[in-house]
Amino acid sequence: MTRRRLALGIAAIGGLLLVALLSRVARVPDGEMAPSLLPGDFVLILPLAPRVGDVVAVVDPLDAERWTLRRVEAIGGAVSYDGGTFRTSEQRKVKLLDMGEYLGRPVHLEGEHLVLRAAAPTRMTVTDVGVPDDSAFLGADDRDGALDSRWWGPVPLGALRGVVFARVGSPATPWRGVFGVRGEPAVIPKSSKLGPPPANPLSRP
Repeated sequence: MTRRRLALGIAAIGGLLLVALLSRVARVPDGEMAPSLLPGDFVLILPLAPRVGDVVAVVDPLDAERWTLRRVEAIGGAVSYDGGTFRTSEQRKVKLLDMGEYLGRPVHLEGEHLVLRAAAPTRMTVTDVGVPDDSAFLGADDRDGALDSRWWGPVPLGALRGVVFARVGSPATPWRGVFGVRGEPAVIPKSSKLGPPPANPLSRP
C-alpha cells in the first residue's frame, strides 16, 4: 500500500468517524410530517446547511426542550400560503398531483414531496411573509395536524439542529420512495394512488 493510499484511507476513516460523532439518529414520534415521515421511522440527521425543500430538525419555538421536524419552505425572500400550498416569490407555480388518500385525508404530491392537504385555510396573518436572510420559513407536511411558521413566523437559522439526510421505515407503502436522500431527486411512484396505510408501529394491540 502506497503512502498516498494509506493517507486517503486514514482520511476516509476520519471523515466517517467525524460524521458519526456529529450525526444524530432519531425516531419519528408523531405524524406531523406525514405521510413523508411516519411514526416509528428512523431518520439520520446531519449538521448540514439547510436548503429549500429539506426536512430539518429544529428547536420547537414553543418548547425549548423539544426538537421537532419541519420542511424548509423558504430561506430569505418571501413566502405565501393559499390554504394548502406554500409558494415562494421565485416559485409561484407548484405542480400538484393527486395521490389518493391517507387515513381518509387527501394527499398531494407537491413538487417533490407529499403533503396532507388542509381542509380549510389555516392560520397565517398575512398573505405574504417576508423572511430575513438569517431565518427560514418552516412548514409541516401535515397541514392541518401541526403548528409551523404559519403560527411561529420565520425561525432563526441558529435554531436548526441539522438536516434529515435519510429515512429508514417500512418499504411496504408506495410513497416510501418519494422522500429522497438529500442531494438526490425524489422518486415518484409509478402508481398515482396510495395504498392502504401501514399499521402504526407505536399503537398498542
